[in-house]
Amino acid sequence: MDKTLIPQEDCFKIRSMQTGMSLFLSRWCMALPKPLVILMDEVDALIGDGLLSVLRQLRSGYNKRPKAFPHALCLIGLRDIRDYRIFSDSTQDYVIGGSAFNIKEKSIRLQDFTFEQIQELYAQHTQDTGQIFSRKALQHIFHLTQGQPWLVNAFGRELCFDEYALDWSKEVTQSDIDTVAEILIKRRDVHLDQLADKLTEPRVARIIESILIGEDNQEITEYLSEDQQYLIDLGLIRVGKQGLEIANPIYRDIIPRELTAYRENMLGINPQWYVLANGKLDINKVLSTFIEFYKQHSEMLTRRKTYSEAAHHLLFMAWLQRIVNGGGHINREYAAGLGRLDLCIEFAKERFAFELKLSRKDALTLGTIQLTEYLDKLSLDTGWLIIFSRGKITDWDKVGRMEAVNNRVTVIWM
Repeated sequence: MDKTLIPQEDCFKIRSMQTGMSLFLSRWCMALPKPLVILMDEVDALIGDGLLSVLRQLRSGYNKRPKAFPHALCLIGLRDIRDYRIFSDSTQDYVIGGSAFNIKEKSIRLQDFTFEQIQELYAQHTQDTGQIFSRKALQHIFHLTQGQPWLVNAFGRELCFDEYALDWSKEVTQSDIDTVAEILIKRRDVHLDQLADKLTEPRVARIIESILIGEDNQEITEYLSEDQQYLIDLGLIRVGKQGLEIANPIYRDIIPRELTAYRENMLGINPQWYVLANGKLDINKVLSTFIEFYKQHSEMLTRRKTYSEAAHHLLFMAWLQRIVNGGGHINREYAAGLGRLDLCIEFAKERFAFELKLSRKDALTLGTIQLTEYLDKLSLDTGWLIIFSRGKITDWDKVGRMEAVNNRVTVIWM
């Protein structure tokens, strides 16, 4: 910016009160013939004192509008900036609200799309290109995304324009939607990568772990309710019928995969070891080999700084994911009030149901009832209830013991 555009006495006043970004904005505005409006995207990428500095500089220039400061600013991020709990490195304490936040005029949140809005959005593409989406395809997009705007658009981009785009003369079917879902999950585009990175935050881990193991988090902290709201604002979770649950099926698939990616890659499993000559999955070999592996390595592999309560569940899912990558899929159902984690493997047109629980007095009785309900839902005759010990294991000979509870449920004690 040319300093000659600004009177020297004004430069002195500005420089004495402001630094950095604030000084730049003031100089810019004073050089412009009209008031300035700024949109600042991803402002919440700043953390700690860096974010505080930016907010305070914006606050300090508020009264100088519009001649020597932007007339209006829009701060765009994952959360309402007024609700941020910022940890200051300099004071070693949290800064909540205060003068840096009290100039907010209005918060606008981009709501999730309804099914009708998704229909309207995709109809615009049909009108422009002639490409048709079946109603079941659009319903499946809504089911997988629950209307999350980025995901809805990601499906459209992948289906119609990107590397794996379909010929516009062909109707898009539900099967096409499943193919794109797997592409998005495996490729981990920027948005999904950013969400995965959030999983390492302790306040995120507390909530996500309780959802994974199906039990409400009993840890009482000053900010537990705020942690919950933080995840809701991020779009990671929602309040469902069973309590807190992952916001949509895409995230529900991504989160366990992200948490087990390193373990999965370290397992050294060849998926073909577990496929029979007829192409079917040898589920008995899958289980027996996992039990053997668990006895040898579980103490090392389940030792985690975060997600320690869910470590056994995550290890089993990593084991299964490594195997089904050879041609199958895992459906996962879990919520904080569900009391367990349900898994269904789909492989070569066969399905295998599992329920994972942590040990407690009523784990066997309650788990049998819950698994039976899950089997009824899937229209399957049999399934496996796996109960993991919470404490230190002293008798490894009993680990992996199987017993039939009834003609439908087999329990495996781990």
